Amino acid sequence: MQITIGSRGSNLALIQTKHVKKLLEERFPQVQVDIKIIHTTGDKILDREISKIGDKGVFVKEIERALIDGEIDLAVHSMKDMPGKSPEGLVFANPPKGEDPRDILVAKDKIESLDQMEGFLIGTGSARRKMQLERLLKNIQTQPIRGNIETRMGKIESENLDGVILAKAGLLRAGYQDRISYTFSPREIIPSPCQGILALQYREDSQVIKFLAEISDPFTTLRYQTERAYQKELDADCHSPIGLYSSFTRSTCKILACFGDGEKNILVRREIEGDINKRVDLARRLADQVKEAVYEQGNR
Repeated sequence: MQITIGSRGSNLALIQTKHVKKLLEERFPQVQVDIKIIHTTGDKILDREISKIGDKGVFVKEIERALIDGEIDLAVHSMKDMPGKSPEGLVFANPPKGEDPRDILVAKDKIESLDQMEGFLIGTGSARRKMQLERLLKNIQTQPIRGNIETRMGKIESENLDGVILAKAGLLRAGYQDRISYTFSPREIIPSPCQGILALQYREDSQVIKFLAEISDPFTTLRYQTERAYQKELDADCHSPIGLYSSFTRSTCKILACFGDGEKNILVRREIEGDINKRVDLARRLADQVKEAVYEQGNR
């Protein structure tokens, strides 16, 4: 049996794909796993903001096409990059163990408290991060940046920034944990839905699912089911700041969310708590609540 995995060519994308390759090979030594690099629109156009060149799909459409055409058997993405709707015939497996979902600051100088960031010029290409940061701190400025982890960290020097905000999961996976200056709590900056979770996408009629089921992680699957439901219900574009953080006990699910309109500078926060077995319904209900609140504020 041979499985060909499609991946973007960035350092982090390949690290994530090689991680899935290793999980499969360790569990199924008889299976040969190969990697095929596919260059996406989002990787080719780096001089414009994502919202100016398309939606979240700019990082995945070419890979999904290769999957549909049978050039690859499996695609590995970051789940937070996935649009709310998938092409017909493509589905996701329950994910392997995820990473820390929180956002972090990589700073020019050492940071010991949130107050030290006041007056900073921060690089971020995310409306979600920008709008939450501007509400969290006084006298803060942001500058749009694009590129992979290494490129964005390099802009601290090349563009004279005080720091850049990135996903902690990416830095941990890429081995840059020593560059983390500050970790934002989920109440300071709500992460992107499914941040830190890998998306294993395959054709719904493929036998690859029998292998993927064996490397899934139960807790990460709870997060994925909850946060993906919110993500799909909103189906927001790149102009819309969208965040969600879910936490669980044995019997309960607690969800903290934000949503807004970047062009109108509207951002609302809501939270909900309930039965863990109703986590998907809770997420959908919360999505409806934030959509309604943004609509009401936009029409005042």
